[in-house]
Amino acid sequence: MGARFRRTLAASVAVALLATGCGGGPDDTSVNTIGVLSAALADTAEASNYRVSLSAGVTLKMAGAEISADLGEQAPLEVGVVTPEREYYRFDVGAMWGLFSLELDDAAFEMWIDDERVVFDISSIQRLVDASPNTIQGPSVPGVSFMDLTAIDADSPELMEAVAGASTPNLSEMAVSMPAALITIEQTSTDPLTFVGTTTSARLIQAQGGNVEADARSFAADFNEFGLGSSTDLDELTEAILQVYETNMVEVVIEVDKRGLLSVLWEKEDMSGLFGAIAESENFGAGLSEEERQEAVELFGSVEIVKETRITYEPDAHIEVPVPPSTAEDHTEEWLEFFNNSW
Repeated sequence: MGARFRRTLAASVAVALLATGCGGGPDDTSVNTIGVLSAALADTAEASNYRVSLSAGVTLKMAGAEISADLGEQAPLEVGVVTPEREYYRFDVGAMWGLFSLELDDAAFEMWIDDERVVFDISSIQRLVDASPNTIQGPSVPGVSFMDLTAIDADSPELMEAVAGASTPNLSEMAVSMPAALITIEQTSTDPLTFVGTTTSARLIQAQGGNVEADARSFAADFNEFGLGSSTDLDELTEAILQVYETNMVEVVIEVDKRGLLSVLWEKEDMSGLFGAIAESENFGAGLSEEERQEAVELFGSVEIVKETRITYEPDAHIEVPVPPSTAEDHTEEWLEFFNNSW
């Protein structure tokens, strides 16, 4: 099958999926614009080698207090290189902590992923551990180690998507899936070619290669892990979060470069409804007194949190992934225990 035919077919499938998708489908104008976007992204589906970077910002309001951090486009939280054989990512831990007004300069970790293993280099966070030994828990200890993906797959295949999936959406797959996920869309510029649309949190997760239920369950587990859910039933929390994901609207901006390739994906998502849904769940605060439970409900109900992410893609057929450091430090069992406890 020729490459041009495959690209045309991919664009056609994207339009068909959107036109027949469940829940708030687009009108005729949006479908036509989806066709323009899909055609513009057709060549992107052939891109397999690229650089990627992710910046993020957050605004959090709770009980009268506010924390806000703008997108750091010049100092991204994450940069990566992707090829068919291997992926590489560098995460700026200092910048991540900086979103919450905490200073931790020059702290980062690196990760290499191939079909058989993930190699981690977390050496640079040693001084964070020295300063606060209880901050880092589980397998994320300073040093170079690896996780055997073949063992993870054999022992717990349902975790593979969460463990081995790329931390940023796969460019080639998303070029087809993102147009199909949009509910509304309009073209706002021709230079650069820019589209503005909306979708739901659930559709966005799916378009970026994620599992909606797994994402909701992980979010629920985090709440219970940190005591935020007051040990609310995990299944109940997951269901409450899923319901929010299905209706929560997300703003999306897509930029296409002069080569017809996806270059920027910007998202703005108001996550405030998640906290309200958790507070309204039947067993929320079951271990608290009625007065404490009511205070917790009011606190969660006051939460306003809006996050923005900006992902840039730079396709480059000649790019190569740096070679991972050699290591015999096997942390597979620790990672398995960590993920199983988290779920």
